[in-house]
Amino acid sequence: MSLSWRSMPGGRAAAVFLVALSLSIGWGIRGNFGHEAGAMMPGALAAIAACLLSGREDWRARVPYFALFGALGWAFGGSIAYMYCISFAGSEHWPTAVYGFFLTFYTGFLWAGMGGAGTALPAVMDRRRLADFFIPLCFALFAVGLHALSEEPLNDWVQRNLSVGVDSTWNRHRHPLYWLDADWRPALAALLGVCAFDLWDRRFKGWPALLGLGAGGALLGWLVQAGLDKAGLAAGIARALTVPLADAAAVNPDTGQLFDTSQFLTNWPQIAFDYPQYIGLALGLIAGVKLYFFKYGAWRRDSGLLLYMSAGWLAAFILMPVLGSILLQPWGGFRLMPPRSDDWAGITGVFVGMTIYCLRHGLAPVAWAASLTGIIGGIGFALVPFVRSLVRLPGHRLLTPGGTPPEWAHYQSANWHSILEQSQGFCHGVAIAVVLALLAARLPRQENTPRDKRWTEIFSVAFLLFLIGWLNVVKNVSEWTGGGNKIVPEMMKAPLIGIELGALTWFNLAWFAAAIAVTALMVLHLRRRIEVVPASWTGKGQLLYLAFLWMVVVANHERALPNFSEGRLVTEWVILMNAALATFLICRLPGARSLATDWQPQEKPLLLRSLWARALPVVIVGMLFMAITTRMIYREHPTDHPSVNHKRFGEEAHWRIKPILKGGTHR
Repeated sequence: MSLSWRSMPGGRAAAVFLVALSLSIGWGIRGNFGHEAGAMMPGALAAIAACLLSGREDWRARVPYFALFGALGWAFGGSIAYMYCISFAGSEHWPTAVYGFFLTFYTGFLWAGMGGAGTALPAVMDRRRLADFFIPLCFALFAVGLHALSEEPLNDWVQRNLSVGVDSTWNRHRHPLYWLDADWRPALAALLGVCAFDLWDRRFKGWPALLGLGAGGALLGWLVQAGLDKAGLAAGIARALTVPLADAAAVNPDTGQLFDTSQFLTNWPQIAFDYPQYIGLALGLIAGVKLYFFKYGAWRRDSGLLLYMSAGWLAAFILMPVLGSILLQPWGGFRLMPPRSDDWAGITGVFVGMTIYCLRHGLAPVAWAASLTGIIGGIGFALVPFVRSLVRLPGHRLLTPGGTPPEWAHYQSANWHSILEQSQGFCHGVAIAVVLALLAARLPRQENTPRDKRWTEIFSVAFLLFLIGWLNVVKNVSEWTGGGNKIVPEMMKAPLIGIELGALTWFNLAWFAAAIAVTALMVLHLRRRIEVVPASWTGKGQLLYLAFLWMVVVANHERALPNFSEGRLVTEWVILMNAALATFLICRLPGARSLATDWQPQEKPLLLRSLWARALPVVIVGMLFMAITTRMIYREHPTDHPSVNHKRFGEEAHWRIKPILKGGTHR
């Protein structure tokens, strides 16, 4: 029996609503924790819900994998700046406004696209292939983790030995390795991790060639640079490839004078100017290592997917904001949101690399799901700020003579940013729900036997609960011990024995004690069933969803308590209410309908080309409609307060009048 997606359990309105609500809850919490770690929370919740509501028992038996890969997929977008593009869309400057809506779509597309790819992966791969993929994935995650652990020690070393005032926030641009505020070092770490796996997987076969090609490439690069220096060409090449990330003719609004051009950042990291004599050696070494892996690399167990993604990140970053800015420097460079981060370029490379690999290696439904999720999510990402600008019209301070009237003051004072975030999360959730329901109707049934490498299930659950959880919840400690409303002492003595430790150490001891205990119980459960764990995969998935949901909801509430006010009601109170509703729905809906035993998938191909042919006109018309409508309503006024009104083009473009200066602070 063949079913349409509408008749699938995951296609019901209630199922779509729950997946969307799950992502909305997580997205509202993400806004308080931020970045990639924060973005993993909504991705995991939505993936678990979509899996349980699919009606497919073969999917439910993979619910830990859905949680893990859903989280990892949504993490990619966490590195992309997105408030600037929304500000562009609300600008009174017509070119900036039109550009802003298209850019907001593209930002949402990248975020949702990678989230859709991660969520779809465990639905498409067979279990053996998926379990094998964990080996190279662990190598990559370990390398990225090592990089993260080295960040603070490296900053300390730079401050001590280079006399540079560096931190991870306002002075990060002073770091010698700062490069367009982008996460190129984690991308490089992931690439090195994948290469390390390939070496290990081949049992280091051909390793002398790696040393030889690396050393030979470095020597050749050094000789080429020496030759260029001797011929007097090196300095000219360097000048041709270097452009300032600012406008030398712009006037500093704070001083009324021209900017000091020596303070401008460029399209290259500072280390390239501090140690130019090693550039040829470094490039030659990279070329030699690349040649080795091109010749010897086997890239088994789908490690090629991680290779395509990490190399795609670096390649797109070099081609677009770095080299592309040379030609486009008069317009702020090939940078979508200057002076903010150019991680959008890296994630574009990740998306393209993922798509190419999937199309070449039997994972085409993943590429299709990524594009469709990205399109729906991108439209929703732009639609929400458009709708917000409409619902803020009553009593708008810029459109009402004399400012906001008293009767609208409370309405206008709402936490509109939180409303925006939770609404955008809901739209992303709709995208995931629709795409997973379509895949459930079209993908063939997967066999989950043999269930070897069961450690991968434990790894997925532990990663979700205790690593993703820790990466976010540990940030609460600084909120409890800092600021004007301290609720926890920075140092505390243990009772009786008097050992004094910091609040962070006490927190970590408690957290990892729980992590060890629960992980040990999961290992024991593989040998002998523990009664508290449900027998069915649906029950296990529900338990995992509820445990993670209430962990992050309570942690988010705890984070807000020291400075709680009525403005937080739209965030923490609404999230608590939505979590209560999600709790009821996740327990009620999954068992309501399951697939018939004689169900057969639809015989309809998933074609990327036809998808984009239909979607592009909708996107173009939709973005133009929203931009034109907004400008016609607001006329010469921005939609938001002038202090957050950013322009991409024209004489008042932020990259012109407020560039990031070497001696200034970052924004």
